[in-house]
Amino acid sequence: MGRSALQDLPEWHARHRAFHTSGELFGWTDELTHVLSIEAATDALVLYFKRNVLMSTASRDHKVANFLLRAATSELRCIQLHSLRINQSAKCRVAGFLLDLSARTGDAADVDLPMSHQDVADHLGLSIETVSRTITELERACLIARASARTISLTSRAALARLLS
Repeated sequence: MGRSALQDLPEWHARHRAFHTSGELFGWTDELTHVLSIEAATDALVLYFKRNVLMSTASRDHKVANFLLRAATSELRCIQLHSLRINQSAKCRVAGFLLDLSARTGDAADVDLPMSHQDVADHLGLSIETVSRTITELERACLIARASARTISLTSRAALARLLS
């Protein structure tokens, strides 16, 4: 029900690799050892499923199998987009992050950032100063508005999307 962040191990060198929202599957691997840890950014209910039980259920129930396929392809798409954006401008990275987070939380006009600007900066490969400066630039261009310190209104989705092309 909450939001969480995948980060590299060990904790003292944490770099946020992904942010997950309610209903998303994470940590699904066939490896015995995980290379990432998870940290809840808000109150969260996390369900644990044994892989063999999940796979057995998926073999009998096409809805579960379809959910797993959608979850895996969605995560792959997010990783691909992130790897493409990491070489783009700061404005493009921040705009893409905000649009993606909005889409994953129901296309809300207001995007709640349960993570700090430092967490966003780590995820986007930017400094916290660059993230703050870029948010201010997007605000001055009337593409976003700050409703509060951690809530951003996407006032012009179309203009934000044009930044990505």
